[in-house]
Amino acid sequence: MIASGDRLVETDRGSARVIAAGSGAGAPVVLLQGSVPGVTPYCGGVHLWGRALAGFAAHGPVIAMDLPGAGGTAVGEAARLTIPDMAKHVLAVIAALKLPRCHVVGHDLGGLVALQIAMDAPAALASVAIVASPWAAPSGDGVENLTLAHPPAPLWSAPSQYWALDRLSYTPAHIDEALLKAGVEAGAGFAHRQAAELMTAGAHGDIFMPSVMKAKSRFFATARSGGIVTPMQIVWAANDPMSSVDHGLWLFRIVGAHQGAAQYHLVNRSGSFVFREQTEQFLEIVTSFQAGVMADATD
Repeated sequence: MIASGDRLVETDRGSARVIAAGSGAGAPVVLLQGSVPGVTPYCGGVHLWGRALAGFAAHGPVIAMDLPGAGGTAVGEAARLTIPDMAKHVLAVIAALKLPRCHVVGHDLGGLVALQIAMDAPAALASVAIVASPWAAPSGDGVENLTLAHPPAPLWSAPSQYWALDRLSYTPAHIDEALLKAGVEAGAGFAHRQAAELMTAGAHGDIFMPSVMKAKSRFFATARSGGIVTPMQIVWAANDPMSSVDHGLWLFRIVGAHQGAAQYHLVNRSGSFVFREQTEQFLEIVTSFQAGVMADATD
């Protein structure tokens, strides 16, 4: 386990920005942020976790990391903007830090990355929590979601990011100056600018989206056949404009059909950022599940 702080970690896939906090001998919590690099009107990165990071650290070691194209983690090449490659990035960080079996918590796009890891490397995981993730949920009828359509210009400016964060939230109370400042800095950084350039040049439709559909199809097929062995928790938001309550419930039904250690939690008065809008409730739900998983493992 690395010392607490914000730093770059060198892996066999390049450098990755992480923030480590907390201490102890328990299974570490690995946090994977949401947003599509270079596409979503708000910029993803470790800054999104806010008070939740310190909340997890109060229970034990926690590592938040920037996925490729977010914050301080460069993309390198367009092929890195796929779900399998993002999962490999996370596993490379885990290996470089010599972490034991981890509890992975994935929000939004990070939720689908977490599911990919559960298929590729279940031995690396103690549990998975999928948080308000339309990317992980069944896609439904395919009607386009217009919640984030037509953001104000200039894109990724403070007003543009506030607009996006506000539209995804139950109330804007959690959108503070620190969040907006960090988001603007992330948008101006090399990682985001490179991701935006690659996505605009065709990586979004040609590389990223096909990888999303393949990852989801593989996961649902694996879950239905009983191949998901990792304890899994679905934490959904009652007021998320990007994904309905039913989307989260169907994801749970697919997972829970063959996985006894599966839970579904619905958080009221919250949009997509459950861990910011209802921090204490979110932490209680997730850390209790993680503690229960570890207790069962030692019985």
